[in-house]
Amino acid sequence: MASYLDLQTRIAGDLTRDDLGSQIKDAIGDAVKNYETDRFYFNVTRSKTFPTVALQSAYTGDDLAEIPNIIRIDHLFLRDTVSTYDLERLEPDEFEWLQGNNTGPGKPNVFTYIDGQIMLWPIPIAVYTIRPHMHYRLASLSADEDSNAWTNDAEQLIRAHAKLLLYTNVIEDTDGMQRMQLQIPAYKGKLDYETSARMSTGKIRGTDF
Repeated sequence: MASYLDLQTRIAGDLTRDDLGSQIKDAIGDAVKNYETDRFYFNVTRSKTFPTVALQSAYTGDDLAEIPNIIRIDHLFLRDTVSTYDLERLEPDEFEWLQGNNTGPGKPNVFTYIDGQIMLWPIPIAVYTIRPHMHYRLASLSADEDSNAWTNDAEQLIRAHAKLLLYTNVIEDTDGMQRMQLQIPAYKGKLDYETSARMSTGKIRGTDF
C-alpha cells in the first residue's frame, strides 16, 4: 500500500521540485480536510464495535478509537444476548432533560453525541455490544510510513488538490492551477460513483437534511 511518504514523493516529482517538503505536507493536510467531511465508501463503516461498562454513561476514544472523530452517526445498535436494538438519537439538550431524571440503570434505548463522546441512557446496567453505523474522519497522516485511504483509494484526488493549493499559494503558476481545476472533478466523480455503486440498495430513499 502507498504511504504518506509515497504521496509526498509523487507530488514533488509531478512538480519537479525537491525544495517544498513542508509545503507539500501542509497541502496534503489541507486537501484531506477539504474532503474528509464528504461521504466515501472508505470513511463510513458498521464494522466497529465496543462494549458498554456497567454504570458508565459516556464513551470516548478510550472505548473505541474512532469515537472522537465521528462526523455523523447514522444508527447506533445495541446487542444483548438475544436481540439487536436501534437506539433513538436525541439532540444534546433533549438528552440533558433525560439525564436530569432519577431513572436507575437499565438497558440503554437512547443516545446522543457531543464533545467527542457517545452518551447512553439509561446508564447501562450490564455489558452490551454497541455497533455504530458512522461517517468518521480517518486517522491523521503524520509519520512517513502512515497509510490510509487518502494515500491509496483517494490518492489521485488528494494529489491533484494538494498540487492545486501549491500552484495557487506557493508556486503561483496559473497554468498549473487551471490544469488541476480541470482534473479534480473527474477524480472526485470517480470516487463518488464507486461510493454510490458500493452502497446502493437499489431502493429510493429520502434525503437526509
